[in-house]
Formats: sequence, structure tokens, C-alpha cells
Amino acid sequence: MVTSAPIYRTDYPDSCRIEAVDGMVLIFHRPSGTTHFLDVPLPDLLSLLAEAPGDADSLCDRLCARLGIERDGEAQAVVDRRLDELAAAGLVWIDRCTV
Repeated sequence: MVTSAPIYRTDYPDSCRIEAVDGMVLIFHRPSGTTHFLDVPLPDLLSLLAEAPGDADSLCDRLCARLGIERDGEAQAVVDRRLDELAAAGLVWIDRCTV
């Protein structure tokens, strides 16, 4: 059995009320009843996941392209940490697929 990389998914923006506040994004997540203040790159990651689910590597590629920054190990580490934060906050979930 081969385990593929976790696939991240979100119900953003359909389940959220979103407001820009002083350069940050305020998100009220209706299913959990929780409000979150998010700063770059978290709103971008949610937006990319809303367009299409993906694994951390593909999300890093897409985020770097969107922000016009170099895709390197540091960028991947940031994406990995931020995806963990979004999952802990309940704004994304992880599908662990096996093949």
C-alpha cells in the first residue's frame, strides 16, 4: 500500500463571512461559530484551496506563482506551517488518500 501526500480541502468562502480589516482578513466560519483574523499568506492559501484542493507541494507552487515569489525550501516550510495552522483552526481539512 502506497500512501500519497495529504490533500487539503476547504469550505471557504461558501461557509464564511469575510471582511477586510486594516490589511488583514476577518473570517467568521459559520459551521464552527469561530472568528479568525488572518494575515498573508493565509487568505491566499484559502482562496487557492477554494479553487482546487491540493497537496502541500502543489499549493506551494500555486501560492508562489500567485505572489510572484521564488519557490524554495523556505516557501515550502511556510506553506507547511500555515496549512497546519489552518487545519488546527478548522478552516481546512486533510484527506489522507491511499493507493
